[in-house]
Amino acid sequence: MTRLRGARWWHGLVSVLTAAGVGVLTNLATGEFSWALVIALAALVLVQAGLAWGQSAHDHRDRVETRDGLLGELRPAVPASPSTDDARAVVHWLTAPYSPTPLWGRSKVHDELRTWCTARDPKAEVARVITGPAGVGKSRLALAVAESLQDDGWAAGRLKDQGTTLIDAITAAGDPTLVVVDDADRVPADVLAALLTGAMAHPDLVRVLLLARTADALKALPDNVLPHVRTVTALRPVGEAADRQRWYAQAVAAYAKHLHLPKPDLPERPVGTDEDTLLVLHARALLAVLGRSGTRTHTLATLVAELVTLEQRTWAAAGHDVEVLAEAVTVLALLPAADLDEAADLLRRVPQFSADAAQESRVAVARWARRRYAAGPDHRLDLRPHLVAERLVLDTLATNPRLLRDDDVPAAAALLARAHITYPDALSHLTGLLARQRSTLPEAIEVILSGGVGDHLLDQALAALISTEDVRHDVPTRGRLLLLEPAEVFLRLRTARSFLAVTHYREMVAIEPGQHRSEMAGALRDLASGLYYLGRYQEALTASEEAVGIRRELVMSEPEQQRPELVQALSVLGSTFHALGLLREAEKALEEGVEIARALVEEDVADCQDKFCEVLLNLAVVLGGLGRNQEALAAADEVVRVRTGQASADPERYREFLAISLDRLGRARWSLGDFRNAREEAEESVKIYRELAAAHPGKHFPEFHHSLFNLGNNEMELHNFDAAAELLSEAVDTGRHLAAVTPGRYRAQLALSLYHLGLSLVESGRLGEARKASEEAVAIRRQLAAVEPARHLPELARDLHGLALVLGRGGDPEAALAAVEEAIPILRALTGSRRRVHLRVVAATLMARGSFLQDLGRDEEALVAVMESVATHRELVEADDLRHNAKLAASLRNLGVVLGGTNDVDGALDAHREAVELWRICTDQDEQLYGPYLRTEIAILRKLLDRAGRHEEAAQFALEAGGSEG
Repeated sequence: MTRLRGARWWHGLVSVLTAAGVGVLTNLATGEFSWALVIALAALVLVQAGLAWGQSAHDHRDRVETRDGLLGELRPAVPASPSTDDARAVVHWLTAPYSPTPLWGRSKVHDELRTWCTARDPKAEVARVITGPAGVGKSRLALAVAESLQDDGWAAGRLKDQGTTLIDAITAAGDPTLVVVDDADRVPADVLAALLTGAMAHPDLVRVLLLARTADALKALPDNVLPHVRTVTALRPVGEAADRQRWYAQAVAAYAKHLHLPKPDLPERPVGTDEDTLLVLHARALLAVLGRSGTRTHTLATLVAELVTLEQRTWAAAGHDVEVLAEAVTVLALLPAADLDEAADLLRRVPQFSADAAQESRVAVARWARRRYAAGPDHRLDLRPHLVAERLVLDTLATNPRLLRDDDVPAAAALLARAHITYPDALSHLTGLLARQRSTLPEAIEVILSGGVGDHLLDQALAALISTEDVRHDVPTRGRLLLLEPAEVFLRLRTARSFLAVTHYREMVAIEPGQHRSEMAGALRDLASGLYYLGRYQEALTASEEAVGIRRELVMSEPEQQRPELVQALSVLGSTFHALGLLREAEKALEEGVEIARALVEEDVADCQDKFCEVLLNLAVVLGGLGRNQEALAAADEVVRVRTGQASADPERYREFLAISLDRLGRARWSLGDFRNAREEAEESVKIYRELAAAHPGKHFPEFHHSLFNLGNNEMELHNFDAAAELLSEAVDTGRHLAAVTPGRYRAQLALSLYHLGLSLVESGRLGEARKASEEAVAIRRQLAAVEPARHLPELARDLHGLALVLGRGGDPEAALAAVEEAIPILRALTGSRRRVHLRVVAATLMARGSFLQDLGRDEEALVAVMESVATHRELVEADDLRHNAKLAASLRNLGVVLGGTNDVDGALDAHREAVELWRICTDQDEQLYGPYLRTEIAILRKLLDRAGRHEEAAQFALEAGGSEG
């Protein structure tokens, strides 16, 4: 009950009590008791109470009506059904409010959202975000949640008014309310901020469900609101083939019933693809009911083209054909108009309405368009489904590309960028429009960025637009471009912007020597970082070295301001050296950065702990590459301790950083052979990244890929080959995505993932899949090595080794031997630190060569190869690495087998004895993993001793082996 209703009650009670008091006083004054007076007073009390209750109920109804008037209806009135002899006015049945089918496949997320509302926890966040591509079912889900809440006494509706006004109406009505915000990325930020701020003031009364294609579009919210919009549920196409078949049949039946059309036959054939959204599935069913053939297998383009045609058949505006109306709708869908007069004025862009004499026609068509398609929150026509609207706009622009004026560019850019994600041809319309008016380019790109939609193709296109000589030398335009802050998904655009910044500050330094050098160093560091992530390492090194050089000079005169900046520059320089395989140079740069950063932390300089963690973690990676695994472990462990504390205090900000450091710590433990502890850290890292990637699709892919890869390798070492294959297969999938977006950086990582996937599949007995993965790894690496042989030839040798193992297991020792024979000369040519880095591959390849030669009966050559393999493994064991002890033991077993085949019994016994001792060391560390190898080796040694007549020694080993034969 609200305060106002309570005030009404107190007013009534006071009136009653006053009347009663007057009556009592009157009764006392007369000195006589009167039943009539008592009855009259009682009647007065009842009447007054009834009036008060009625007035209160009336006021509450008024408040509810006011609130409901500010909320858009969940299900507007259904338009009249068409007659059965045409196909008019049917496309609206595809939208969520009119859909004749129930919600499918979203029960879990539906129940989670419902619980979030009904719990009414004042400490819970008041807003949730649902994201996903057009047609994936965001509105259907929100509608189902809203209607289920109405059964529990909740109010629910869509945002259609200013946020503050709506919240005031909700609190006055007093009922818990869910506000659904369709296309939140199109709602002005100030309106959203007002709505969310008001909701935050009433967390037990209001819940807000924001629907958007991506969560990035909400970043424009103010800092006091944005932290409260953090829970994102990303929807993807749902359902497998059997689900699609069942849902398709249900949709066909429902559409046939609502359209009063006969239900078509439904033969048992596949429906659509795994990438179909729920809207596409509904479109297939609707068109099937309308008698369109082939709808089960039509492409998205074909389906939507038919829907556009159906929609245009319903248009009727006196004296105007469909083409003219399409141009009018396109203009009003692209450009905002606050009222009818503005809409009519915008229609001057339509050739038929350009003359001043056409004012009456402009107003008539504008009125028709706004009645048919009400304006959305951004004052543009809101055609639904959006997939149909976007296709209609693109097709119209294709026939009349000059429909928009040059000064329309920023306003129209938003819809075209959104459409590009579904329709690739939208990109050419967008870039053509942007190129027409260079002076508006910064504002247009800002509009695109604020929309939160982007991919690598859009990134490439925007980067190309700002990288021209004309833009570089257009100082006013360049200055406005430098104000842009592209999201991480726009890596190329960020890098191109950094190029402009470097150009800008070089000119500034030339004009004012001694000034702007710090800004120039920052631009160079940003440029180096962008080039690094694009895989352009040599260019990144040039920029990074210059940035470090400038920072060193500035530190001499401004140590307090410049030391933290020097740390960041050294971190980028060290990572770039590492990417180029210059590990000693990387170590030197990063150690300098760690030393400075540690001092800054000890001095309690603000914001330096993050810089310290970043540079120390980069150093841990380099130390691992140099084989200094204990030092790498110590460095990574220190970072994990810091990040754990930070994540406990601020999980939203630091969980990602904790996942990165856990991944690196697990890698360091893996390098030391501590596979079980390494797996725990890798599993935690994968868990965090999986949650982050689910909440923010398209983000965190690089880190998620690396964590999957490392966890898969851990499972390999623990002989969980099926689990390893599953993880590495997922790593390959993410690697393909990364390689498609940034091939210069991630094709090499994709090849590495394929190499390890091949090894895991071999151990799982899936030889065909293993060979396919290994051959693809080699093919990719050959292409890379042809361009950068110094960098990629050693990795090609490793990938050839993997292919050889697959071929050998598949019963083709000759092909396997050919692969290792190609790899060995590459490995023999390695010297110094590069040989150290690849020593494991050298040893493994030599051991494989020996095995293949032995399979082919070339025992003498096999012996030479195996002995060289043993010697190389001994080099690795000098680091006292548990994993290398196991590898040496395995190579000694191979040596014993080869020596036994040449009748060198004493040599074979010595090799197996040493192998036993090494397996003992390994088993002391991990009995579960290495115990079976020890017992097998003892059984082999016992048999050899018996054959050599050394029965007493054999008996001693028999006791230890427990009589096991392996």
